[in-house]
Amino acid sequence: MKTIAVAGGLSRRRLLQAGGAAALCAVPLGWAQSSGAAGRLLINEAVTADLSISMLALRYRAWADYLAPQLKMRSMLVDPIIDIRRFVQQALLEDKPMILFGKSVNQLSKLVRDHGYQPLVARSDPYRAAFIVPKDSGIRDLSQLTGRKLLMPDEAAATTAVAKAELRARGVREPFISHTRYQDSVAAAVGAGMAEAGVVNPTIARKWKEAGGAVIGETRSVVNWSVLASPKAPPELAARLTEALLAMNGQPQLLAEIGVKQWQKADRKEYLALLEYTGE
Repeated sequence: MKTIAVAGGLSRRRLLQAGGAAALCAVPLGWAQSSGAAGRLLINEAVTADLSISMLALRYRAWADYLAPQLKMRSMLVDPIIDIRRFVQQALLEDKPMILFGKSVNQLSKLVRDHGYQPLVARSDPYRAAFIVPKDSGIRDLSQLTGRKLLMPDEAAATTAVAKAELRARGVREPFISHTRYQDSVAAAVGAGMAEAGVVNPTIARKWKEAGGAVIGETRSVVNWSVLASPKAPPELAARLTEALLAMNGQPQLLAEIGVKQWQKADRKEYLALLEYTGE
């Protein structure tokens, strides 16, 4: 497969400015913790572009307030990271977050397999990326993507990883793959004729179909958005957090605020299976 880099995303300066705003929103009054890592909830929404860092901090504030007592903390810092690579870097620092929530499940899977992070819960519905084309396109099957211009989101995103895996599994040869940072940018570019096909998440795929576009195929089902515990978390704490997270299924409003319908207990085997599929 041929990969072409396409520029996109926030500048470093804008990211730093947004980070300053996030600090004001995310750090509650009366903050106290017994150690540097305890009480930090590291968040990554991957390649969605609808929210700023400060808005993300506010979105997850109620969830953090729910989780803090489970750690016997007075409060918990919400630490949202937009860039996937920076999110992974933060997870690998010595000062690790106690709890980590992310949508790039291929990256989460590598944290589980290679760095000792402990899977707690995942969204109960599986994740499948979708291949989209304009409604008047002559492409009606994945096999027809050979040699075509195909647009995908960020190279580190789970959507991209599973899409490339599915193309390999289907024997699709030499598509001309380019990348843009955000999922919604993929749909916009395909709609504008800048690419012959694109790969998007289920939410964008649903909106695409509702607008009259075509979905020509999906990837294999894999584990969805997940919550992980630090490698440093003792087993009894991980068990208590898992129980607390599953109890959120009885609080649909709290789940709705973070875009989750229901949690299910995570199984380490699913993360390993995803990486076997993607070859990462």
